[in-house]
Amino acid sequence: MNKIKNVITENDAYLVLSWISDICDVNIFNSLKKYGAIETLNLLERNSPRNAIEKRRKTRLSSLIDVQDLQKILLKYSINYICPIDPNWPQCFHDLGFNMPLGIFTKGNADLLLNESVSIVGTRKSSVYGNSIAGEFSFDLASMGFNIVSGGAIGVDTASHHGALNAKGNTICVQANGLHKLYPSNNALLFEKINKAGLMVSEYPPGRNPAKNYFLDRNRIIAALSKSTLVIEAGEISGALSTARHALRMQKLVLAVPGSINSKSSVGTNELIRNREAESVTNLQQVLELILPLGQIPLGASLER
Repeated sequence: MNKIKNVITENDAYLVLSWISDICDVNIFNSLKKYGAIETLNLLERNSPRNAIEKRRKTRLSSLIDVQDLQKILLKYSINYICPIDPNWPQCFHDLGFNMPLGIFTKGNADLLLNESVSIVGTRKSSVYGNSIAGEFSFDLASMGFNIVSGGAIGVDTASHHGALNAKGNTICVQANGLHKLYPSNNALLFEKINKAGLMVSEYPPGRNPAKNYFLDRNRIIAALSKSTLVIEAGEISGALSTARHALRMQKLVLAVPGSINSKSSVGTNELIRNREAESVTNLQQVLELILPLGQIPLGASLER
């Protein structure tokens, strides 16, 4: 195999590794810790793949010629790349251990990654009530200076992003695909606003299309970026529950809004509360009491609903 050209720095090697990988696995993680990115890439080029994941990675690697070609693609789509050795790398990603992303691709204001965030997630099949509650919590928290993190999906995610934008606050959308084409296309206008006033994030390079496992893997990024995860509505089987469980594994606070016992969209949230995996919240004051240090109330905070 021809060695990919112009891999000069560790950042270059990290970019290639992000380009060819689906997710960081324990072998890559350990190799990066022991040898660094350039030598890890050299090992991948020399070694024979042992499983389907390594074969897919090797196939992608064999199609690359020059790291400068990748940099030109990033420039074409106005995408930036941040890797773990970058001084602006979010330290919260270290909570993921060997599942930490190899790097992240961003569009928008990457400085938001250094601010405190709260994720608000829920079902795509949200009710009018669920959308309203998501929008209200998002508006209030964004008004206080918190980033609102969500996944850009139809339903609760969309309401959460809109709430933050309506407050002229900050919102981060974590995509399960490359940032060359944002998903879902129905939210094109929303994503345009986020590009201008917030941040789009993905661990996948431009050209990578969404896949079912990418959505599940993406949820750990949402949870890691946030000091707390608030679940508004979630069915019995829900990506929002996946995000909540990722947060719990990182020993982060999970909040949930209780819902009707007759609603399928509240089965998951009610179970989180019943299993004591989430704190039940019904208003802003309860959220603030849980996520802020004792006695700290942000300037301009309104505790009335």
